[in-house]
Amino acid sequence: MEIQTSRFGALSITEEEVYTFTKGLPGFEEESSFIIVSPEEDEPFSFLQSTRTAELVFIIADPFLFYSEYEFELPESATSELEIEHVDHVIIRSIINMSGDLDAATINLVAPVIFHAEKRKAKQVVLGQTKYAAKHPLFSAAGTR
Repeated sequence: MEIQTSRFGALSITEEEVYTFTKGLPGFEEESSFIIVSPEEDEPFSFLQSTRTAELVFIIADPFLFYSEYEFELPESATSELEIEHVDHVIIRSIINMSGDLDAATINLVAPVIFHAEKRKAKQVVLGQTKYAAKHPLFSAAGTR
Protein backbone atom coordinates (compact mmCIF):
# COMPACT_ATOMS: atom_id res chain seq x y z
CA MET A 1 0.00 0.00 0.00
CA GLU A 2 1.05 3.60 -0.43
CA ILE A 3 0.85 6.37 2.14
CA GLN A 4 1.41 10.10 1.82
CA THR A 5 3.79 11.85 4.19
CA SER A 6 4.67 15.51 4.56
CA ARG A 7 8.35 14.78 5.17
CA PHE A 8 9.07 11.89 2.77
CA GLY A 9 6.37 12.22 0.09
CA ALA A 10 4.69 9.02 -1.04
CA LEU A 11 5.95 5.86 0.66
CA SER A 12 5.25 2.32 -0.45
CA ILE A 13 4.83 0.15 2.65
CA THR A 14 3.66 -3.33 3.56
CA GLU A 15 1.28 -4.33 6.36
CA GLU A 16 4.24 -6.00 8.09
CA GLU A 17 5.84 -2.56 8.61
CA VAL A 18 2.82 -1.10 10.41
CA TYR A 19 2.64 -0.85 14.19
CA THR A 20 -0.78 -0.65 15.82
CA PHE A 21 -1.32 1.57 18.85
CA THR A 22 -4.60 0.10 20.12
CA LYS A 23 -5.40 3.25 22.13
CA GLY A 24 -3.58 5.71 19.89
CA LEU A 25 -0.90 8.03 21.23
CA PRO A 26 -1.63 10.37 24.14
CA GLY A 27 -3.12 13.47 22.53
CA PHE A 28 -3.70 11.61 19.26
CA GLU A 29 -6.05 8.84 20.39
CA GLU A 30 -7.66 8.57 16.94
CA GLU A 31 -4.28 7.76 15.36
CA SER A 32 -3.54 4.07 15.75
CA SER A 33 -1.44 3.09 12.75
CA PHE A 34 2.23 4.12 12.41
CA ILE A 35 5.44 3.07 10.70
CA ILE A 36 9.05 3.71 11.65
CA VAL A 37 10.99 5.45 8.90
CA SER A 38 14.77 5.29 9.22
CA PRO A 39 16.30 7.34 6.40
CA GLU A 40 19.91 6.53 7.31
CA GLU A 41 20.90 3.21 8.88
CA ASP A 42 23.64 4.64 11.12
CA GLU A 43 21.75 7.79 12.16
CA PRO A 44 20.46 7.91 15.75
CA PHE A 45 17.13 9.42 14.72
CA SER A 46 14.13 7.78 13.06
CA PHE A 47 10.61 8.98 12.41
CA LEU A 48 7.32 7.65 13.74
CA GLN A 49 4.97 8.38 10.84
CA SER A 50 1.19 8.07 10.93
CA THR A 51 -0.15 6.00 8.04
CA ARG A 52 -3.38 8.02 8.08
CA THR A 53 -2.29 11.63 8.55
CA ALA A 54 0.57 12.83 6.34
CA GLU A 55 1.53 15.69 8.67
CA LEU A 56 1.66 13.58 11.84
CA VAL A 57 5.26 12.50 12.34
CA PHE A 58 7.48 12.37 15.42
CA ILE A 59 11.26 12.24 15.64
CA ILE A 60 12.26 9.25 17.77
CA ALA A 61 15.52 7.81 19.05
CA ASP A 62 16.88 5.04 21.22
CA PRO A 63 17.05 6.73 24.65
CA PHE A 64 19.94 4.48 25.72
CA LEU A 65 22.19 6.10 23.10
CA PHE A 66 21.88 9.40 24.96
CA TYR A 67 21.34 8.17 28.52
CA SER A 68 23.01 4.79 29.06
CA GLU A 69 21.83 4.75 32.70
CA TYR A 70 18.17 5.19 31.66
CA GLU A 71 16.00 2.52 33.24
CA PHE A 72 12.38 1.97 34.15
CA GLU A 73 10.01 -0.81 34.99
CA LEU A 74 7.36 -1.45 32.37
CA PRO A 75 3.93 -1.56 34.02
CA GLU A 76 2.19 -4.95 33.93
CA SER A 77 -0.74 -3.37 32.07
CA ALA A 78 1.57 -2.39 29.19
CA THR A 79 3.30 -5.77 29.17
CA SER A 80 -0.09 -7.45 28.96
CA GLU A 81 -1.53 -5.09 26.33
CA LEU A 82 1.52 -5.54 24.09
CA GLU A 83 1.64 -9.30 24.77
CA ILE A 84 5.31 -9.09 25.74
CA GLU A 85 6.75 -12.43 26.78
CA HIS A 86 10.43 -11.90 25.91
CA VAL A 87 12.46 -8.71 25.98
CA ASP A 88 14.17 -9.74 22.71
CA HIS A 89 11.05 -8.59 20.82
CA VAL A 90 10.90 -5.18 22.51
CA ILE A 91 12.14 -1.95 20.94
CA ILE A 92 12.20 1.17 23.11
CA ARG A 93 12.21 4.65 21.61
CA SER A 94 11.65 8.14 22.99
CA ILE A 95 10.12 11.13 21.26
CA ILE A 96 12.52 13.98 20.51
CA ASN A 97 11.56 17.65 20.47
CA MET A 98 13.69 19.68 18.07
CA SER A 99 11.64 22.85 17.89
CA GLY A 100 14.74 25.00 17.57
CA ASP A 101 18.49 24.60 17.67
CA LEU A 102 19.77 21.02 17.83
CA ASP A 103 21.74 21.86 20.99
CA ALA A 104 18.43 22.74 22.71
CA ALA A 105 16.70 19.49 21.66
CA THR A 106 14.96 17.48 24.37
CA ILE A 107 14.02 13.83 24.80
CA ASN A 108 10.89 12.57 26.55
CA LEU A 109 12.12 10.05 29.11
CA VAL A 110 8.82 10.06 31.05
CA ALA A 111 6.81 8.46 28.26
CA PRO A 112 8.84 5.97 26.21
CA VAL A 113 7.28 4.35 23.16
CA ILE A 114 7.38 0.57 23.45
CA PHE A 115 7.23 -1.54 20.28
CA HIS A 116 6.63 -5.29 20.11
CA ALA A 117 8.56 -6.05 16.93
CA GLU A 118 7.02 -9.48 16.39
CA LYS A 119 3.36 -8.70 17.19
CA ARG A 120 3.57 -5.23 15.53
CA LYS A 121 1.91 -3.60 18.54
CA ALA A 122 3.05 -0.41 20.21
CA LYS A 123 2.18 1.86 23.10
CA GLN A 124 3.47 5.09 24.55
CA VAL A 125 3.77 4.37 28.25
CA VAL A 126 3.57 7.27 30.70
CA LEU A 127 5.74 6.23 33.63
CA GLY A 128 4.49 6.82 37.17
CA GLN A 129 7.11 7.69 39.76
CA THR A 130 10.23 8.59 37.83
CA LYS A 131 13.32 10.76 38.17
CA TYR A 132 13.17 11.62 34.48
CA ALA A 133 11.58 14.58 32.70
CA ALA A 134 9.36 14.94 29.65
CA LYS A 135 11.86 17.49 28.33
CA HIS A 136 15.20 16.04 29.36
CA PRO A 137 18.12 17.69 27.51
CA LEU A 138 19.01 15.43 24.59
CA PHE A 139 22.68 16.27 24.83
CA SER A 140 23.94 16.09 28.40
CA ALA A 141 26.61 18.29 29.89
CA ALA A 142 28.97 15.33 29.45
CA GLY A 143 28.76 15.93 25.72
CA THR A 144 26.98 12.93 24.20
CA ARG A 145 26.65 14.81 20.94
